[in-house]
Amino acid sequence: MPEFKQFIQNESAHRASYFQNAAQEIAETNLRLLRSISILSSILLIALMLITPFVIPGWRPSLQHLLFLPVSLLLVFLITRYQKSEIHPPDWTTGLCLLFETILFLFIMAIDILQAPDVPASFMPMLCVSMPALLILPFRLHYGMILFFESIYIISTLLLKTPATAQYDIFNSIVGIAFSISLAQIMLRLRIQDYETRSHYQKLSLQDALSGLLNKVACQEATSEYLNRTAPNTVCALLVLDLDDFKQINDEFGHYTGDALLQTVGRTLAQAFRASDIVGRFGGDEFLILVKDTADYTVLEQKCCTIHQKLQEAARNDCSLQTTCSIGGVILNHQTATFHALFKQADNALYEAKAAGKNNYRLRYYQLETQ
Repeated sequence: MPEFKQFIQNESAHRASYFQNAAQEIAETNLRLLRSISILSSILLIALMLITPFVIPGWRPSLQHLLFLPVSLLLVFLITRYQKSEIHPPDWTTGLCLLFETILFLFIMAIDILQAPDVPASFMPMLCVSMPALLILPFRLHYGMILFFESIYIISTLLLKTPATAQYDIFNSIVGIAFSISLAQIMLRLRIQDYETRSHYQKLSLQDALSGLLNKVACQEATSEYLNRTAPNTVCALLVLDLDDFKQINDEFGHYTGDALLQTVGRTLAQAFRASDIVGRFGGDEFLILVKDTADYTVLEQKCCTIHQKLQEAARNDCSLQTTCSIGGVILNHQTATFHALFKQADNALYEAKAAGKNNYRLRYYQLETQ
């Protein structure tokens, strides 16, 4: 019993995380599915209206059939127009999904219930099975809506159909709901597993395996994105950190110790800066930090001093080594710069810091390069 309770708690946590972290992806997927379902529903409706008279002699489309067709085509138009818009807020997309399901349930119930009292229903059970498996919505939304319309369906069937037919229709719809719960849970679990697998590999593609920080490509892309997004009044500081005598450490103590030191630096830098800052390993023993929304020289000086202090403490605790670093930084204060221009000046500052001796730093304000 405790294992089952733990399993349910884990599943609930995975689902909550999925619907929170993948909200925009779910909205885009639902929108594509919604458009496909609406088009397919219209095609099937037209096909059934054309084919049924040949299968059931004397059959004629009812008023609900005739009304369903233009409403279905209107839904296709609205969903297509919405899909072509630039912004698709998840809440709006969820609302569109619920609107589509509501219209579909109303017309399907009207078609199944308002025909001859002794004719069994054809579509309600299929709708109960297919909708939860196709669209990605939280359980409470899907089955809250299904149970609401199922209640109306049962009451209407008991009132308008013969007892034998009503019992048959109600039983089929309940079986459809029970089957849909199992199918929907399987589909949702597969979707969550797929998302978590893709997220894992995406994280690996962005992460430096040794330090746990962003790798060079991810670090450069994230910094460039920030510079482009905040231009022309960007406020930030780019710091380039290089370990002193790292090659000597590798040669004297071995690469295992060197790797352990890089891991220590990664943890130290991750703790020293905000989650909103960009911290990465740029290659070898060189690290890059973009401190966002900061152009205060004194604050950045304190940050450099803190890095020197924490790094030496952490290295002594983890690697039993006296480790120092050199830091070069460039400050951008309501200016515009590309990543390469900013990095070049920060790198030059780093060389100045190294030339001045170990465990040093140099900060400068960004200078617009002249041709």
